[in-house]
Amino acid sequence: MMRELSFHDDYILLLVKDECYLEALHYAKKNKVTTIQPSMFLKLAFASKNPQHIATVLQFFSDFVPGFNNTVNHHTYHQILGEMNC
Repeated sequence: MMRELSFHDDYILLLVKDECYLEALHYAKKNKVTTIQPSMFLKLAFASKNPQHIATVLQFFSDFVPGFNNTVNHHTYHQILGEMNC
């Protein structure tokens, strides 16, 4: 079981390094991988300068991680998203 978990994490990190973070999120959801760090995905979405990517990542973690809406990451990137849409 640990080997499978490690494989999932490694595959997700590989996708992220290739800047395929939306695909990585899809993979994480499909395979119920709960060890991914929201900050890594939010930073990549912000770097894309695409508000839709930030909104997608925020929505994913809001749906996938209990209590994410009450974190500093959520508040910070939600505010950034609001500023980008002005």
